[in-house]
Amino acid sequence: MKEKDLIRKWLDNALTDEELKAFKKLDAYDSYIKISDTSKKILPPSYDVTEELNEIQQHISQRTVSKNKSYLGILLRIAAVFVLGLGVYFFFANQDTQVNTLAGQKVNFELPDQTKVQLNALSEIVYNKKGWENNREVHLEGEAYFKVAKGKKFDVHTPLGVVTVLGTEFNVNQREGYFEVICYEGLVSVSYQQNTYRLPPGKGIELLSKKINEINTQDTTPSWIENKSIFKSKPYYLVLGELERQYDVVISSKNIDQHLLFTGNFVHSDIQMALESITIPMGLKYEINENLVTLYKQ
Repeated sequence: MKEKDLIRKWLDNALTDEELKAFKKLDAYDSYIKISDTSKKILPPSYDVTEELNEIQQHISQRTVSKNKSYLGILLRIAAVFVLGLGVYFFFANQDTQVNTLAGQKVNFELPDQTKVQLNALSEIVYNKKGWENNREVHLEGEAYFKVAKGKKFDVHTPLGVVTVLGTEFNVNQREGYFEVICYEGLVSVSYQQNTYRLPPGKGIELLSKKINEINTQDTTPSWIENKSIFKSKPYYLVLGELERQYDVVISSKNIDQHLLFTGNFVHSDIQMALESITIPMGLKYEINENLVTLYKQ
């Protein structure tokens, strides 16, 4: 029997025992009883059954709408949490991993493909760890030495050029408008201004004063890995900049031509010895006042 018919017979006190059992099993049974009790208090002894039925149905309809709104609210909250969860997931999935070094600091770490990276002082590498398989590239500012896992390939982006790795060991140095790439093992491809240079072991290139120069080396690793900086015919400002990074000092020079070429080296463990190594060959003297180093002519 339909719910509406059960309600009508209940209001007429005409329910059979079986129908009464069915009526009591209705979800809204308690509501019907409350409405009926309230109606008896405010209505005269004789009342219109049809009118009361309509009143009950209207109440139930409102209750259903309210219930549906409640379900809708719950669903909207669930959807909001779901959307927020997706947003958080994609936010963190797309977040880049950033590795920085301070002055005088060197850091070793691995890329997602087990490529080993050594980052020189005051340098930065950025890459996407989560999306590495689909975006195999790193962004470098400063200097880093890469020992690439066998069979792996990725790109190193710098402000001055792009280095494509072909399973190798190589060093990239990008400082103050200077760009240098040296291959120690395997093969490296360097792209600069629509030109491509392929470097086998012992070969390198440098961009200095907007000019590309070839480099030859018999070294098996860059010198800074062994805590020493070696320069061969490099502008003096590059030498001073590297010393500042390795010792966390500021160098002030008076009436010194920093574009003069310097050949020599300095260690990263003794600032006095390092300063003597770069000033004596240039005929200069120095003074140290806390973290300020002043260079001047003799």
